[in-house]
Amino acid sequence: MTAVALTQRTPRFRTVRFRTVRALRLEIKHSAAVWVLPVLAALFYVNAYRTAAGYPPTWTLRASVITGSNLVFFSVMAAGIAAWVASREGRRKTGDLLATTARGAWARQTTVLAATAFWMVLAYLAGVAVIYLQTARQATWGGPPLWPVAVGVVGVAASCAVGFTCGTLFPGRFTAPIVAVAVFAAWFVAVNAANSVNPNNVNNLGSLKGTSALLGPVLGRPEFIDVGVYYHVPPDVSIAQVMFMGGMLLVMGGLLALLPAARVPGVRGLSFAGRRWLTVVAATGVACGVAASATAFSLAGTARYSFATGWEIPALHDAADDQPVPYTLDCTGSTFTVCIHPAFAPYLGALSAALQPAAAEIAGLPGAPVRAEMTMGVAPSAAAGTTSVYDYSTEQEGSGGESFWATPAIARTADWEQGVQEDFITWFVSGPVEPNEPGPGYTTAQEAVAIALLAKIGAPVPYYPQFTQPGTQSGGSASSTAGALGTQAGASAAQITAAARGFESLSSAARRAWLAANLAVLRSGTITLAQIP
Repeated sequence: MTAVALTQRTPRFRTVRFRTVRALRLEIKHSAAVWVLPVLAALFYVNAYRTAAGYPPTWTLRASVITGSNLVFFSVMAAGIAAWVASREGRRKTGDLLATTARGAWARQTTVLAATAFWMVLAYLAGVAVIYLQTARQATWGGPPLWPVAVGVVGVAASCAVGFTCGTLFPGRFTAPIVAVAVFAAWFVAVNAANSVNPNNVNNLGSLKGTSALLGPVLGRPEFIDVGVYYHVPPDVSIAQVMFMGGMLLVMGGLLALLPAARVPGVRGLSFAGRRWLTVVAATGVACGVAASATAFSLAGTARYSFATGWEIPALHDAADDQPVPYTLDCTGSTFTVCIHPAFAPYLGALSAALQPAAAEIAGLPGAPVRAEMTMGVAPSAAAGTTSVYDYSTEQEGSGGESFWATPAIARTADWEQGVQEDFITWFVSGPVEPNEPGPGYTTAQEAVAIALLAKIGAPVPYYPQFTQPGTQSGGSASSTAGALGTQAGASAAQITAAARGFESLSSAARRAWLAANLAVLRSGTITLAQIP
């Protein structure tokens, strides 16, 4: 009897899969993209990381960094290195040698593209993780937005595909720098369009400039600091951006499989039927990519701007995003309570420290508030004397730079605190007039009283036109500019300062008695400098 050895035959598809995974692993290990990672790390630190560190610790604001100039740098580097590795075979004249290999050129090139995209996307995600981890340690409310991450990943992958396809079709030593410059120029066009689009002008949103501004995820820092705080940021524009750049990725991948330059005739590894199947799949991918990009372009042209939620695309918009996000105010203080949105809780201590002495100076006077609350958006504060609450918003910004765009560390400086005190005292003295807002402006008597009250708590002279206009710094007449600025004619900086010093020199009891009797008339604007004791 003859023994017959039986062996188990490995299925062909399992062998192909094993070879593909092994080839991809080798390409990842020896990819030239590894050498540009230190450069990307340096660019990320200088640009994205330092920019994000200078922003307040709110999630939406920090997330705007990863799809701004950070994505531009990563995309340029990704396109350049992808073009370089794609043109490697053409530069080295190895076409005849590679024609005898067992794997098709399309499969070999796809593996190289996948390895390059792997490193570029991994580096991008590492940068996102650094920013998000830093924000997670500092943020006091909300969670990390994921749509900006998806936009960035698809953008980097699409840039790799564009660069790789160009390198395959036009192999040469100058292809990589030319492709990198071309991608940078394309991003520059998007940045320029984003900077020139005015949300208040609805007529330019359907134009080519307005559409390209929304499709290019480089809008930069949001216009308002509280974006994503009171309302969710709708993912409408992010979805359109993913569709547009995802369509480009499909088109480039399909062209890589369809174009003769990407395949060498007579290569072993695929039968005729297999090549025909590949052609059908590639052509379908190109068609789907063109349709996706065209659809995204069309949808972006219908975008509209909402001051509450930002850009909205009607066909992609979810009405649930229009609902306010519930929250509970964080408050501190007993005699004078200061409340703030939990997203800005790191500022609560500095804000309370600034407002407590100012509130104590006017406590008990008619219209003096007993509570300060942060309001949504840039709505004007309630008129002094009509409520016991001082309403302030994140967008208030006086000469002291007390805007919440400052980091919590800057908010603990003297300039920031004095700016808060300036807004508070001026609001109390002038009534409903908002700082830096168009309107009747402040009267010279109101300015003098505000300067005196601020001096009592150690704050410097606030921003008023008389103290900044040319010709009035040394006491010159301000009558030439008083009409345009809404102040009383004939008053100079020296006269206002003298009146303020006289009012400041009064005893606390006399000063408070005069304010209690004349505050309503002072707010009405009928009191002159001569009537201030």
